Amino acid sequence: MDIDLTGFSAFQQQALFDLLILAMYADGQLTTFEDEQLQKLLAAMGYTEEADRQREFDAAVTRMRPHVQSLHKAKEEALLLAEAFTTRSQQKQVHEAVLQIMTADNHVSSWESTLLMELRMKFRL
Repeated sequence: MDIDLTGFSAFQQQALFDLLILAMYADGQLTTFEDEQLQKLLAAMGYTEEADRQREFDAAVTRMRPHVQSLHKAKEEALLLAEAFTTRSQQKQVHEAVLQIMTADNHVSSWESTLLMELRMKFRL
């Protein structure tokens, strides 16, 4: 996942990471590839130490865990996080990053399809 964080505020970077964690947990299938991509993103966000990346990763999982209890909650949270991205460029990059995380395991669940469709509509892509 090559996302250029230039122009993303710290708040937007956090929203992006949370959205990707939500996307990763949407199908309940966690892959090594997904984890590696998220670790790279954390490094790009300035978390160069492994302990810092693990702390941020764990914090995001803790924030997102309540939202993966139901599709309705996941959808609401995804749309709330999506509001952080105000430019077309950001919206396209965020949608592409979410798509990459969701398709990493070569299987897109119905939850993932629904979340992707909601994001596409939100961003008008």
